[in-house]
Amino acid sequence: MQKEGGEVVSTSTETLIAAMHILATEIQSDDGVANAAIAEAGERLAEQHMRITQLERENDALRADLLLWNEKEVRP
Repeated sequence: MQKEGGEVVSTSTETLIAAMHILATEIQSDDGVANAAIAEAGERLAEQHMRITQLERENDALRADLLLWNEKEVRP
């Protein structure tokens, strides 16, 4: 996170994922453990981001269905 004009600015998840992939290939590590750990962290972050996005879409659809259902129940 960075501060700009007193406000905290967060980096987008997509940018963090891309940075992790770049770091995984660019970091110089004798045994490759750091590269592997960073690569795995980037992959896990990407998987979680995709899953959260999917769950948010499903949640939005369920809310829309609930609103429609409530409207039908209110009508005589």
